[in-house]
Amino acid sequence: MTDMTKRIHFLSLLTGMLLLCLLTACGGEKETEPALDCPFTELQWSSTVDDMLSAEGKGYSTYDSLYGGLCYTYPKEYEGLSGTVKYMFNEENKLMSVAWNYSAEDADEIASLYETISTSITAENGESGYDAGGIGNYGGVWYRENGDIIITTMITSENKALQYAYLHPLVSRGSEE
Repeated sequence: MTDMTKRIHFLSLLTGMLLLCLLTACGGEKETEPALDCPFTELQWSSTVDDMLSAEGKGYSTYDSLYGGLCYTYPKEYEGLSGTVKYMFNEENKLMSVAWNYSAEDADEIASLYETISTSITAENGESGYDAGGIGNYGGVWYRENGDIIITTMITSENKALQYAYLHPLVSRGSEE
């Protein structure tokens, strides 16, 4: 092989590597939406209202969201229990929160459900960074980069309920205060 042939092969190889680099990881990092790893929905933080309608159907109710848009509610089963899922959007129709709510007649049922969910989240994310323990009300918060997880309970003589929520990073605290 002559020196000229070696140079042509080298330049061809170098050009090919540069093109491959441009087409793959070296092309610059794109800003990606954080993952929503929620067990009671297939939606992601980047999901639109149309995506929600496609996944959940048209059997919803709405009210004003805490984030300036609409909150869509659907009946939703989770852990074999019939509850309600809420999808809260902001004024730009960006998904900001997903929550599953459950009510029961028995406080022990709420406590058992809380323990099941809390144990599962703790196994994946470590201990809660906050304990809302109190008489009749308790819960926990898991501070994560891809959005906080919050479980809250309310036990009164009239109401016994649990809410299991995922917050978009834009509305999460992200760390203990």
